Amino acid sequence: MVKEFGLPWIAHLLLQFFIGPIWGAVIRLVRGRVLWAVIYLLTGGFFAIGWIYDLVMLIIHRDYKLA
Repeated sequence: MVKEFGLPWIAHLLLQFFIGPIWGAVIRLVRGRVLWAVIYLLTGGFFAIGWIYDLVMLIIHRDYKLA
């Protein structure tokens, strides 16, 4: 799922569920999207809407990559 970290899908899903805004920001930061990572972290995953969207996409599409 997340090739940068070598994690299986279920590990990525658990990290996204428990520490979603932090994990979403880390993934965006590693992929070079620094501004989006800071915004995502400071707004709590875009006021939880982005966090919920990422979580649903991970459940529906196992090959989903966070932007």
